[in-house]
This record gives sequence, C-alpha cells and structure tokens, in this order.
Amino acid sequence: MKKTNVLIADDDMDSHQLMDDILEILFRNVKTDRTLNLQSFWSKISDAQNSYDLILLSPGLIKEEQETFLEKLGGANPELMHKIVLIGKEHDFENCAMDIKLLPFLSKPFSLDHFEEIVKAMRK
Repeated sequence: MKKTNVLIADDDMDSHQLMDDILEILFRNVKTDRTLNLQSFWSKISDAQNSYDLILLSPGLIKEEQETFLEKLGGANPELMHKIVLIGKEHDFENCAMDIKLLPFLSKPFSLDHFEEIVKAMRK
C-alpha cells in the first residue's frame, strides 16, 4: 500500500495533533511532516527527498508572503500547486490574497466528513 505523505504547516500545535489524529483515521498508511513557521516550510519543500501528496496550510503561516507565495511555490515545486488545502477559522481567510482564496479550505472546527471529502479529492 502506498504511503500518503502529508505536510502540516500551522503555527498551532493543537491543530497538528488534531490533524494527525484525523489523518490516522482516514488513511492506514500515512507519514506526516510538520512545520510551525514559514522558514521551516520552505526548507521541507526544497528538500528533494520530500514529495508530498497533501499540504495542509494555515494562511497565518504565510501572511508575510501571501502576495508571492503561490508564485514562489510554483517556481520551486510546481507539482505541489494542486496539493494545498488551507486550514483555519472562517475569519482567517477574509484577508487572504485573491489567489490564496481560490485554494480549497477546511474550516475549524473540522467536520470529519468534510475533511475526508477534501483530503481524498486532493489525493486523486
């Protein structure tokens, strides 16, 4: 069985634990990497060893680079452009850059059914 590689990029440790638990329920074979800041995010993304099937990203983590984030990511790893799901509270998305608002998102508190629907759709 193929392992699902997930990067959780959020500065909230409680979110990391919750998403770990949900991912373990949804997938039998999941490997999760975590990052708490943008510098660590770029380090993990640039590491040629890592190929993520899914990136769960808090918009707060990229607030300083919102205007250029997707362009920078596309330049570094274009294959990851369609593997990002934003995670956060509804108000976290209000001040996002327009291109960021076009990404799929999961609102906190998470609905297990909606989480599963979005995550499985991203893996196809």
